[in-house]
Amino acid sequence: MKYLTILVAFFSIFNSCSKDTVATDSADYQGKWTLIKMSGSMVDSETTGSAMEWQEFYLFNSNGTFTKSRERNGIKTTISGTYTTTNHIEGFYFELTYPNDSEIIGSCYGNQKEELYITENNTLSSTWKNCDGPGLEYKK
Repeated sequence: MKYLTILVAFFSIFNSCSKDTVATDSADYQGKWTLIKMSGSMVDSETTGSAMEWQEFYLFNSNGTFTKSRERNGIKTTISGTYTTTNHIEGFYFELTYPNDSEIIGSCYGNQKEELYITENNTLSSTWKNCDGPGLEYKK
């Protein structure tokens, strides 16, 4: 009985601790998210601001559509599509679907889809880094 009491107390303590809140309300993620940091697989390959290879942003609308815009070497490329959100155990995810192929789609699969998620720091992060793409982090 003593061990059962200790076990219940142990689980109660850990369940009562709160985790950082992650933006999951639609008002939290709708709007403009601007690229603030790029990183590669090499150590110390992180760049920010004007030192990044390109500048870009996502604009999420309340009707389930989005626009992605990238400026690289003075050339601006913009594409729009639709998105859905899901709240997984790992976090809050976006699945972006594009109507046609574009060089600015950051995907592991090449299937006109992109996946992003909101981090514990309330930044938006691309899953492209999971398959040797750059690590991209956005801030609202």
